[in-house]
Amino acid sequence: MDNKLSLLLNIPIFSGLSKDQVKQIGQIAVEKKMINGKIIFSEGDEGNGFYIVVEGRVKVFKVSPDGKEHILHIVGPGETFGQVAVYAGRSFPASSATITKSHLLFIPRVAFVELIADNPSLAMSMLAVLSLRLREFTVQIENLSLKEVPGRLASYLIYLADEQKTG
Repeated sequence: MDNKLSLLLNIPIFSGLSKDQVKQIGQIAVEKKMINGKIIFSEGDEGNGFYIVVEGRVKVFKVSPDGKEHILHIVGPGETFGQVAVYAGRSFPASSATITKSHLLFIPRVAFVELIADNPSLAMSMLAVLSLRLREFTVQIENLSLKEVPGRLASYLIYLADEQKTG
C-alpha cells in the first residue's frame, strides 16, 4: 500500500487532495505491469474503470472500417486514460495499447464513483483533466481540418518543443 500511495501522491490529478483521500484511492487501485504492444481495452468494451500510467507509454486509438489506425492520444507517466467511459457508465469509445513496457494503476469504476460521491474535490480534479483533454482534441481537430500541410507541420513542431520543455 505504501508503494501505491507514494505513486499516487505524484499523480497531478490528485495534487489537490489530502493524503487520506489519496490513501483511499490507493486502497482501490490495482497495479498492472504490461509488456509492449499489449491491448489494455478495446473500443466497445465495458467501461469498468480507468487507468493511470505510472511508467511507460500508452496509445489511445480508433481503427477505421478499412483497418487504418488513428492515434487519438499518447499517454505518459502521471496521466490518466479511459475515464470518459467511467463517468458516462458506458463502453470505451476507443481502444488502448501499451507502446512500451508499462506500469499502470487500474481504478475500478464502482469503487471510484463511491469515492467521488464522498470527495467533491476529487470530482473537480478529474473535471479539470477532462477539460484539458477536450481542449487538446479541439486543437487537434482545428489543425487537421483548417490548416494546410505546412501549418499542421509547424503546429506539430511547436507542440513537440513545448512537450520537451515541460516533459
